[in-house]
Amino acid sequence: MAVEAQVPLVRAMEAALGREEAHRLVRAALDKTNRATVAKRGALLDIPTLADEFAGFGEGVRYEFTTVEQTGTTLRNEVTHCDYAEFMERIGARDLGQLLICDGDFAMADELGLTLTRTTTCMAGDGHCNFCYHVKAAR
Repeated sequence: MAVEAQVPLVRAMEAALGREEAHRLVRAALDKTNRATVAKRGALLDIPTLADEFAGFGEGVRYEFTTVEQTGTTLRNEVTHCDYAEFMERIGARDLGQLLICDGDFAMADELGLTLTRTTTCMAGDGHCNFCYHVKAAR
């Protein structure tokens, strides 16, 4: 995984700049990259398309979820297993998982015309991720 190569860079930044500043800079850089990547789609995302893509996310990665609610403007999924949390634990960097993997979802959702609310994650040890996407009102 490419994220494995980022871990020593983040650790070095933490040592040089302090954890808070290092994470602020990393988050800003990753958000910029994630926004640029999803902007290449050239279109906002609707809920049916998001639901289809969510189901195929992490191809080759064990990612188990249940759709709790799906309407024309809302998609609520609960992920009960994510290999990314196990991977970050295995490489001794689970504390960086939110920063390097999970939190990128917010910028990507925003760029795609969605808002994302998530208060629990497998990465944080909560046992599940509670994704709730809403279509932004002014699209």
